[in-house]
Amino acid sequence: MASNEIDIAVKPRVLIADDSRIVRFTLIKHIEGMFDFREACNGEEAWEMLLADRNIKVLITDLTMPRLDGYGLLQRIRQSSITGLRDMPVVVISGSDEQAERERALAAGANDLITKGMDTAHLVSRLDVLSRLVATRQEFRRGLEALAQDKCDETDSGLPPRERFEIDATILLRNAIQGKRNFVLLNVRIALRHADDADDADKHGIPPMATMDAVGRLLRRTVRQTDHVARTGEAEFMLATGSINFDAALVFARRVCHAIADADLASGGTGMIIACCGVASLSDQGLAQVEISLAQMQDIARRRAGLGIAQGFVGAVGEEEELAAAGAALALPAAEPSDSGAPDVETLLRWIREGRREQVMPHLGKLPAELRSLAELVMKRSHP
Repeated sequence: MASNEIDIAVKPRVLIADDSRIVRFTLIKHIEGMFDFREACNGEEAWEMLLADRNIKVLITDLTMPRLDGYGLLQRIRQSSITGLRDMPVVVISGSDEQAERERALAAGANDLITKGMDTAHLVSRLDVLSRLVATRQEFRRGLEALAQDKCDETDSGLPPRERFEIDATILLRNAIQGKRNFVLLNVRIALRHADDADDADKHGIPPMATMDAVGRLLRRTVRQTDHVARTGEAEFMLATGSINFDAALVFARRVCHAIADADLASGGTGMIIACCGVASLSDQGLAQVEISLAQMQDIARRRAGLGIAQGFVGAVGEEEELAAAGAALALPAAEPSDSGAPDVETLLRWIREGRREQVMPHLGKLPAELRSLAELVMKRSHP
């Protein structure tokens, strides 16, 4: 098997957009050897290069540039009709550490914000996270299908045993807490849903062993060497990663799950594969002020993944999504009969879970006020 057909590129391509030649030169000196790169001196030039070069995986952009500034460039990217471009990881480079600027950039669609004085190790680490973890859904799906069809040289996923994973992940968690860095745990749960049992979570079956092996092998090839992944159940994997932007982990989790669900994994026509990822992070509001163990974080991630699987949801379930689901179950009134063809509350909640933003937006007024802003946040994070 030719591994270069399925592995993510060794040197992902980064586009650097900044009107300062000195800044561009400094960034290139930081990343050359680890990343391929392209340069643009303003937002318009960067936009044209993004349209012309589909091999660009990450954009680093200044906010203040002539012709088109960073905010305008972000707006074009996030509103693009081209899926690969719309979902591209964007890192904003700034000359200050002001929280207001960070919040505005993140609200505009940036995945991360770095300062111009950042050292090489931190910059390369963040770009590594975005370029490797935020792999395109199509790349992951194609790689998964290739691994599932290959029967020549690997008979299992090659992942470490669960005990080894828990030791390594515990060390990673402890170091993250001591260093005041983030730590994210992903629980990838996979199920085989039969068409006639789609609404009964207890009847979800276990996918074929070849499918589970293929998923494990691709996860092993995709994550960074500093991350840890293992198969921790008959139909689940755990992935532990530190020093990572939470939104990047969430995007990766969603794309992994959609790739698994989209891939042709030869389930024998007995049903469809569904996948959901429970995400637990030290950045969760409920975990920020307490001492937490790996076992407790595993329980949280498993609970969230189980919530998604029970509802047949393909994607990622984090803190906000879990709260939204709890609010839907406990705080909402019974669905009222629809009028003039408008969807009822129950239907709107189902559409939110499915990421059907365009259908939900015209009817957000039907949700209770206390859930409206949360629903908007969930939909913003639900683009596959």
